Amino acid sequence: MEKFYKYIDSNKESLSPNESKNRNSLVFAFVGDAIFSLFVRTHLAEISSAKAGVLHTKASSFVRASYQKKLLEMLEDNLTEEEHTICLTARNAKTNNIAKNSNLEEYKKSTSFEALLGYLYLTNQNERLFEILELCKAQMEKDL
Repeated sequence: MEKFYKYIDSNKESLSPNESKNRNSLVFAFVGDAIFSLFVRTHLAEISSAKAGVLHTKASSFVRASYQKKLLEMLEDNLTEEEHTICLTARNAKTNNIAKNSNLEEYKKSTSFEALLGYLYLTNQNERLFEILELCKAQMEKDL
């Protein structure tokens, strides 16, 4: 995971607190989805010598709405007030679609989880992002 964290840490551009307030929380979720997907795929590639199809199936089990909901619920007591606000704003954002194979609650909580990751990444709060990702990795390893 060291290479992943170095890559993420190389993000020198960031949003200021004022700029981040002007962003739609679904934009944070859009970026957070990519961050989490890359994180999961990187982790699986590092710990397994399985073929790509097998890794894809395993990655899909972690990058699905129901699992991200589980991760957010695991993290909730450890989030700062600012992070809770980001999650709440994303959960309450109006959306016209729901991911297949999930219900509205799972979809909204997974969007909140992704928004949190995207927010931390875009505001260059990488230390906190890595801390949260490590907690997620520990849970994923339990569920492998």
